[in-house]
Amino acid sequence: MKLRLHLLILLTALFAPSIFAQSSDWVRPAKAGDPLIWGRKDGIVFGLPSPGGMPGPRGLIRIGTIDRSTGEANLLNFVAVEPATKGKKLRGDRMGFSELEKSKLDHGMNGARLWVSASSSADMAASQQVQNVSGTIETKHEDGHDVEILSVRVEIERFTQNGAHVYLLLSIRSDHPDEVRFAAYPYSDSKPLDEVVFTATMGAYERLRLLWLKNRVVDSRKLYDPYAGYDFAEKDTYPLQEMLRDSQGNPIALCTSSERTPSQSRNPDAKANWYYAGPRITQYWTIPAKDIAPNLRVRVNGRHTYWQSKNEIPGGTTFENFELREQFSPGQTFIFGVSQNEPFAWKPALTDLGPEAHLE
Repeated sequence: MKLRLHLLILLTALFAPSIFAQSSDWVRPAKAGDPLIWGRKDGIVFGLPSPGGMPGPRGLIRIGTIDRSTGEANLLNFVAVEPATKGKKLRGDRMGFSELEKSKLDHGMNGARLWVSASSSADMAASQQVQNVSGTIETKHEDGHDVEILSVRVEIERFTQNGAHVYLLLSIRSDHPDEVRFAAYPYSDSKPLDEVVFTATMGAYERLRLLWLKNRVVDSRKLYDPYAGYDFAEKDTYPLQEMLRDSQGNPIALCTSSERTPSQSRNPDAKANWYYAGPRITQYWTIPAKDIAPNLRVRVNGRHTYWQSKNEIPGGTTFENFELREQFSPGQTFIFGVSQNEPFAWKPALTDLGPEAHLE
């Protein structure tokens, strides 16, 4: 009996990190070498480039959801990091693009290196490596109940294009399992920062065509008509005054497909990875009211063909990049979320919604 008890204790000690990392509704790497995916089984997950992780180019943070039938993470979008430094040059000349960087840490590779802070240090104790790769979970007592917050510090190599150098803090709250919070903090060697933008880069995947603003819905097909080229289509941004507000007064912008069932359409000539097999989902950006800067604005651009191809997107031009922009402040929070609720069925209800958009 004693032998069995000792064996049970030994096995518990050996495998406790793995059990802890996958306990409850949290998804986290248990040890160094595991796929870099964090988040909620009942909501959203985010990931970094890693063996066994969500697919995609370097320099991009992956956004997905967990397939409850398989337990695997399904990719939904990417988020790129685009810092703009201060200066007199045009904004485009002061920007860095995480997915387009020529890596100095990994010579010959396109895309900035992204990694979990200190998780690969050779002289670090194994327990500390597990803690870093898994992220940290803290419990806070708010409004009469406990809230768990998963936080992961992510390093990104210094931008050679403009000299920006930041680290990121990504987090998810258990009471908002469908949202990832993004914040950036500058290193002392960074060039002064004007803005740090987190942009969702792959609207063409779900074919997002409807941008929900205050008292109106913007349709990408009408906005960019008659554009039918192979590059990005650009228009002006939408200022804070044109944004919706949630029940707590936080500005919010939402994007949805124009199709009731996006999975029913595909271009057979396009690469297979462009086929969207998931459900119709509302994707959105919001920012806490406390972090509003006067120049807060919504920015989108459009594409008529899939990225790096001449294959047309079924149904016409979609939005591609979708983001909020404002003056940089260390630690300011941008929140990216997903929901199966339609904007007009939001809970609590959004104020100043325009007429319901026609769905195909």
